[in-house]
Amino acid sequence: MLAAGAAAVVLVSCSSGDDASNESDAARTTLGGAASSLASAASSVAERARGAFDEAKLATFVAAFRTGYPNLAADRDDASIEAIVIETCPLIDSGASDQEVIAKVGELAQNGDTAPTEEQAGRISQLVRVAC
Repeated sequence: MLAAGAAAVVLVSCSSGDDASNESDAARTTLGGAASSLASAASSVAERARGAFDEAKLATFVAAFRTGYPNLAADRDDASIEAIVIETCPLIDSGASDQEVIAKVGELAQNGDTAPTEEQAGRISQLVRVAC
C-alpha cells in the first residue's frame, strides 16, 4: 500500500512537471506571438499613416523642397523629406498656431547643422499645408 502511494506521488509529480513545462512552453509561444503581433500592428499603423497621404502631393512636396532648398535636401532620402509633411499635418489639423507649425517645420527641415531661417521655414510650412 505504501509503495502504491509513493508511485502515485511520483506520477503526480511527473505529471505536474510535464504540465508546468507545457504551460511554460505555451506561455513562451503566446508571448512570442504577442510580440510578433505587436510588431506587425506597429508596422501596419505606420503604413496606414503613410497611406493616408496623397502620394502625388508628397512627391510634389519632395521635388519642390529639393529644388527650393538644396542645402536642406542634400544627402536626404525622400522618406526623411516626406516626414516633414507626415509629422506636421497632424499639428496643422489640431489647430496649432502658425508659429507652432513653422517651429515644427524648421525642426524637421533641419539637415545636420544646416537649419532653415524662419522665413524659409515659413515658406516650407506653406508647401506642407498644400500637401496636407
